[in-house]
Amino acid sequence: MIKKNNTLFFLSFFLLSCGNGNSLISNSKDDLVEVDTAIINKIMPANGDGVTGADGSISIELGDGRSLFMWGDSFLGNITDGTRRAPSTRFIMGNTFSIIDNQFNVLKTLYNGDSSSPAPYLKPTGKTEPPTWYWPGDGFVKDGILHLFMSQFYKSGNSPLSFQYVGCDYFRIRISDFSIMDKTHFEAPDVNNVHYGHAILVKEKYVYIYGTKTFSNGSSEVHVCRARIINDKLSDYSYWNGSQWQQEASMSHRISGILKSVPEQFNVVELDGIICLIFQNRLANIKNIYSYTSKSPAGPFTNEKLLYTVNEVDFDRDQMMTYNAMVHPQFQKNHKVLMCYNVNTYDSSKTLFDKASVYRPRFFWVPINNIIRK
Repeated sequence: MIKKNNTLFFLSFFLLSCGNGNSLISNSKDDLVEVDTAIINKIMPANGDGVTGADGSISIELGDGRSLFMWGDSFLGNITDGTRRAPSTRFIMGNTFSIIDNQFNVLKTLYNGDSSSPAPYLKPTGKTEPPTWYWPGDGFVKDGILHLFMSQFYKSGNSPLSFQYVGCDYFRIRISDFSIMDKTHFEAPDVNNVHYGHAILVKEKYVYIYGTKTFSNGSSEVHVCRARIINDKLSDYSYWNGSQWQQEASMSHRISGILKSVPEQFNVVELDGIICLIFQNRLANIKNIYSYTSKSPAGPFTNEKLLYTVNEVDFDRDQMMTYNAMVHPQFQKNHKVLMCYNVNTYDSSKTLFDKASVYRPRFFWVPINNIIRK
């Protein structure tokens, strides 16, 4: 998503150059974080008819050796001499999807229209004033169906960060051909102002759906509801009230133990049997990426860890922002899990086009032990 509100967050420690194109960050031999500069060039090739710049960077394992990467606002068109000045450059407001294999090769890019006149893959139905769009939330696959939450927004002012949340819709999509089966409005956010659907955890017989509730001072708290799959559809929702599950969305209560303000987009994943909450800080120290762990999907969460702190060399010169750290648990190596963060610039008229790298995510591998050990 090319422009963000208060969902911005940031990362990195100190970078040591490596001859193989990767960088390594370490305090000791057994907690090495590895920055991987090769992945982005495979998942966003500089030439072709796929996505060459985007944020969001949310992935869902499809269960057949493929993964779906969901992007927010996206660029198509060739990158020439490091710039987005090629005649083929096109911009999509909202969302695009990339289907990749387990070696990060792009198999297919999903959007509407064609490369000369592209449109987002998922669009709100009907006409609204002002116009609205979808930014991706999170989802999961069960029995060939992608269950996906999308958040709807509209432009609320002239500032680059002026946009307003409208609500959340639940899609069912066939992964055989990515055709839409149906869409249902998810009413809980309308009741309790929790922006559900930005993190999903499937555990045993339940699907846990997380979201944040934001306050006027910019602080936030994490809430969770859960549902079961009945007749291939999420049903029978209940909401955590701080001590037990009950069916009134209005009674939802924050998950305890989280001492930082979590942004709009964050992660809840299971690593080595431990439930992990991972996010970039929302308020103070917004370049920091943190984790918490829990034995239960509803918390309490403890074991706060600082995993990574952003250090972009040209951060000030390029008027950069970095945000939305994401975890990709289907990709692991040497007991490390793949993560990324998004990069953007406040200079959307010049730097965004003159330096294509400022709108491409950065990927890195984090030791799982750094997250889960006490």
